[in-house]
Amino acid sequence: MHSEVGVDLSPTPLIEAVRGYRGGFIEIDTGIRVSAAQLQAGIDSLAGQMRSLRLEPGDRVVFAISNGASFPAVLTALLERGASPVLAHALTPPVELRRIAMRFGAKHIVCDRHSQQDLLAVCPVVNAIECDPWLAAQWGAVDTTAPAFVTTIPATEATPLHQTSGTTGVPKIAVRPGAAAVAEAEHYIQTSGIDHTDSIVVTSPMSHAYAYGMGFMVPMLSGARVVTMREFKPQLLFQSFAEAGVTVFPAVPAMLEVILFGVGDRLKNSPRTVFAAGAPLSERVAQKYQDKSGTIVRPLYGTTETGGITIAAANRTGGSGNGCVGAAMQDVEASLRGSVPSDGKEQIQTLWIRSSSMMAGYLGEGGLDRSALQNGWFNTGDMARIDPNGSIHLSGRITEVINVGGMKVIPSEVEEVIAGLECVREVKVYAGNSPSGAQFVKAAVVAQQGIDDKTVREYCASQLIYYKRPSAVLMLDALPKTPSGKVILGQLP
Repeated sequence: MHSEVGVDLSPTPLIEAVRGYRGGFIEIDTGIRVSAAQLQAGIDSLAGQMRSLRLEPGDRVVFAISNGASFPAVLTALLERGASPVLAHALTPPVELRRIAMRFGAKHIVCDRHSQQDLLAVCPVVNAIECDPWLAAQWGAVDTTAPAFVTTIPATEATPLHQTSGTTGVPKIAVRPGAAAVAEAEHYIQTSGIDHTDSIVVTSPMSHAYAYGMGFMVPMLSGARVVTMREFKPQLLFQSFAEAGVTVFPAVPAMLEVILFGVGDRLKNSPRTVFAAGAPLSERVAQKYQDKSGTIVRPLYGTTETGGITIAAANRTGGSGNGCVGAAMQDVEASLRGSVPSDGKEQIQTLWIRSSSMMAGYLGEGGLDRSALQNGWFNTGDMARIDPNGSIHLSGRITEVINVGGMKVIPSEVEEVIAGLECVREVKVYAGNSPSGAQFVKAAVVAQQGIDDKTVREYCASQLIYYKRPSAVLMLDALPKTPSGKVILGQLP
């Protein structure tokens, strides 16, 4: 194994952060508590179990582990064994986990939300790994002789691999070394003042870039206690506020919408620090949360490739409905390049970022692909302006990627699945918008008789994780197209 000249892919900074952690975990949904000592012993045990399961340095492993102490334990054990975890949502169906493994040349799958029997449907051999009583997971061996298995991506040094849409809508893997993960956490800590006296509640999946940085790496460096739930449930959240002394709540706007419905006085114990990321925060939601709790919600902005970019000031009222997400954090540089007409009135440019939390590049068939970085600068794909005070104002993306509650859905991936359904002739997946402005997945399908929207929905439910499944399936006689054959999105229902 080797790193590209001048590029440090070492996992050591991340491993040292986890190994130095002296806080603890409370899993609010299971009641399990895991101390720092138990976490460290668990990592040692898991590394030994992985060795016996023939995990070799340089292997890639599809990693679908739930929030809780299990996440850092399994991740760190993999890195210490010299393997690279490909992060996936814990609820990803086994068939989709296998698809990820095939696409990126992963030899193993580790998950904790599926049974041995479930995983045996896609892996020839499955074994259990565990740290009783707080961790139980399944370890599957991928059939590397299958024709779909990618063998052209060379092994790299052990590095977390983050799935991302990129700026083209094509599935990619961002290579984010240990130093980048540590730098992102340091930026958050410097900006927000989080320390070992804090308790951070983690409701978004730690496999997602936002919670990976704020809910996993920030505690590891700051020593903050981690309060987790496997799935977001308002009652569990209110319970964590009341019983676990939560002081920091990294939310997504959709969660705030849900908990504000019939909230009563249950926000009287609101954490003193609340962030909102993953989607624009409306002024209405921000103001209502502040009225009910007395806490100002702070918009947070970042990308998988760059890590965190901004956190709005704590004394700023309102949301990011006007696009303002605050100034770039310390040690994060922001620049505007190019120009795109906006409503014919002004020129809004594309935001570029340079930061110590930047990815090393994308995982490509030739190894590490650094072509997306220009002298360390990355094009976020977001249109923006920077005001005289240095605050960044976003005005949308230039791609078709769909934002479902902060989770990014790549239309082409959903289209590939639906197209695999017998009798489907054509399909176009695109974003729908609810009355509140939230996006959801829509699919326009052209198929032979005998296929209806229920059939498509049921098929997607078996093939895709919940947030990628179309909420609306429209059966059409034909897709509207230009003379050149391109689907006209504006003419779709």
